[in-house]
Amino acid sequence: MKNKRKDLIKVVFVADALSFGSHWVYSTDQLKEEYSGIIDEYRAPMAKFHQGKEAGDLSHYGEQAFALLKSISEHQGFYLKRFKDDWIEYLENNEMYMDHSMKDSLEKLKGSDTLTGADNVELGGIARSLPVFIEEGISKKEFLDLVHLTHNGEIVDQTAEYIFNVIQDTLEGSDYKKALETHKDINQFIKDNFEKIGSKDKIVENADQRGQSCSTEKGLPIVLDVLWNADNLLEALTLNIMSAGDTSSRSMVIAAIMSADEGLDSIPQKLLDGFNKSQAVKELLS
Repeated sequence: MKNKRKDLIKVVFVADALSFGSHWVYSTDQLKEEYSGIIDEYRAPMAKFHQGKEAGDLSHYGEQAFALLKSISEHQGFYLKRFKDDWIEYLENNEMYMDHSMKDSLEKLKGSDTLTGADNVELGGIARSLPVFIEEGISKKEFLDLVHLTHNGEIVDQTAEYIFNVIQDTLEGSDYKKALETHKDINQFIKDNFEKIGSKDKIVENADQRGQSCSTEKGLPIVLDVLWNADNLLEALTLNIMSAGDTSSRSMVIAAIMSADEGLDSIPQKLLDGFNKSQAVKELLS
């Protein structure tokens, strides 16, 4: 019997590693020169920010997601206060790019009782929190509190609530597109972006206008474009990669939603086994 929650977690890491090669490359023309067809192999990151990283490695979002899964496994459940300490320890003992949310949150959280980190509105806070869906009883408040450890702002909460509802509905058996539509009126930000979803053949062409940067405001439109138009998850990840920019955070959200519906159906075994923390993830999930 399939375990949809475990499949979701596996694919979130696959998606991050697969998109890491293109992460923070903002030229769709450059990516057209590097990739063709459906993308089904890991590549070393092209962006200068990730020097020293190799094909199959995780981005800094994926590394934080791994730290979360590790914390849940070691403590036999999700406990925010324990994860805060585990997160700090993991960042201080592992090499990865440190973005503003990580640096600012470390400064705020270390040696403090607070569980609220940086005032940062990037999509990465939601992306790195996705392994918490391994917990069947996770509540919306717990998900939001987890996101708030590094990211805070109205637009973050509006998007996190929407993604939480969509994933939970899909895990409970809803078609993911039906879930996307069911919850589109949750707030004006989501409603406005849902109404602007374009056609599949315009996703890459319009990516610069829709938004390629790290902010949630710029990241969500492409996420919705891809989710609504892709025929399967591997095609979705390819469309997302070819749209350039902050490909990794978007890919993790896309993967979580679609895999909650279709599982691992379109993901080749070589991708499931081929990213560099695949064995460690399998052991944590077991």
